[in-house]
Amino acid sequence: MNTEKPQCFSCLYMDRRPESGMNTGLIFCQRKKLVLRPKAECPIYVRATVQNRESFNASIYGTMAAEEME
Repeated sequence: MNTEKPQCFSCLYMDRRPESGMNTGLIFCQRKKLVLRPKAECPIYVRATVQNRESFNASIYGTMAAEEME
């Protein structure tokens, strides 16, 4: 029996998608674009740090200069 904790919950690409009404045991992988069960090992795992999250969001949504925000 595998006792390792799933990496998915600390992964940059994990999205729980609560608005979709998916089963609570499933997650959406933004990189694979698939609904799957959390895994203990994944070849595309990237730890979700603040800096990684900001870079990832900027790649999706773009950036806004400080002057534009005022």
